Amino acid sequence: MMKKNIIALALAGLIAAPVFAEEASKPQAGDILQSINMFTPEEGDPSYKVKADERFGTQWAVDMAYGYWHSHNTDAAMHSNANLALIHAQLNQRLIKDDVNGGTWLRVEFSGSWGLDHESARTDMMLTDAFGSATYPHADIYGGHDGVIPELALMQYLAGKRVCIIAGMVNLTNYFDAVGIANDSFSSFTNDGFINSSVLGLPDANLGAVVQAEIDSKSYAMFAFSREATGYGDNPFSEGNGSFLLVGEYGRMFADGNATFRINPFYRHIDNLDGTGDDNAGLAASIEYTVSDKLTVYSRSGFGFKQDLGNAFDFSCGANVKLIPSREDDFLGVAFGVFKGCAPADNNREYVAEAMYSLQINDYFKIVPHIQYIANPAYDAENSDAVLMGVQGVFSF
Repeated sequence: MMKKNIIALALAGLIAAPVFAEEASKPQAGDILQSINMFTPEEGDPSYKVKADERFGTQWAVDMAYGYWHSHNTDAAMHSNANLALIHAQLNQRLIKDDVNGGTWLRVEFSGSWGLDHESARTDMMLTDAFGSATYPHADIYGGHDGVIPELALMQYLAGKRVCIIAGMVNLTNYFDAVGIANDSFSSFTNDGFINSSVLGLPDANLGAVVQAEIDSKSYAMFAFSREATGYGDNPFSEGNGSFLLVGEYGRMFADGNATFRINPFYRHIDNLDGTGDDNAGLAASIEYTVSDKLTVYSRSGFGFKQDLGNAFDFSCGANVKLIPSREDDFLGVAFGVFKGCAPADNNREYVAEAMYSLQINDYFKIVPHIQYIANPAYDAENSDAVLMGVQGVFSF
């Protein structure tokens, strides 16, 4: 799932959130939570759109992409090419205005992926079916699903904007483990292992609630409860089963706002079809640091204590580098990850490396080529290593 988390991007130095970009500005109460939850206009947005949004209390962001992907050394039964159209849209609509506390908002999110030819449109030919269980090669490809609604929730600010409650059908990936340079498959890395920790396994499109609190001008804490019974297209109010996730996050900014550290404890329970249950608990953590205007780096890791569910361990690291001084909006991204499954047979780790380049054509359009190398797909050393190459044309509004 693509995630557009504004605080992570701002702290990573990719966009200019006013409270962090202007050193002379004094932090205000609620700045951190506003940066996490709200959509701030990016550089290049026309002034008329910003004014219209402010007038009606409407904030929105849309990414649309065309992508072509070709894989080498994948399963012979799978189609090696994918020709896809993708979209991700988010809306914050203010329902009740409250300048002091932040007000009441409606949050809506829509994502979709469509195969543009016969083979790409078939469920068993999507890229997600052709690779290992540790990482999908593209986080925003949904197999046979066309369009999905990952989030439909109410958001209520309290206590002078320093507390926020979000409840309904929530997408936890919008709030937790949001590393700025590895959290958006439309304009950065696409492999799912680099989008969020594979140990956390954050659900979306499930009933739940998020409680956020700003501790001070440099730190915050969040806690969430979410069911895990609902699949895409299912009724989130159905009885389902007792599967759920509890997850928290503590975030701390340092180095004059150029670095952010996050730690995520979690507990998960899954009801199996045979009446048994599985549990897992663990920790994930990440750190990102804007070293200079030209370089931002990150590292992320997680492990499960009981290792009954999800991945037992993962580690990834990467960097965004601006190579051409005359093209300040372009950057090269490189990332490497190690992923280990929880089952006793999962002795072989899956290794993933990805390189991408974001070529910004204008304020609204970029071309993003990618290449991935996946060793031991599905933790199986007998499987051939896989190479995946692709390019996306991304329109952002």
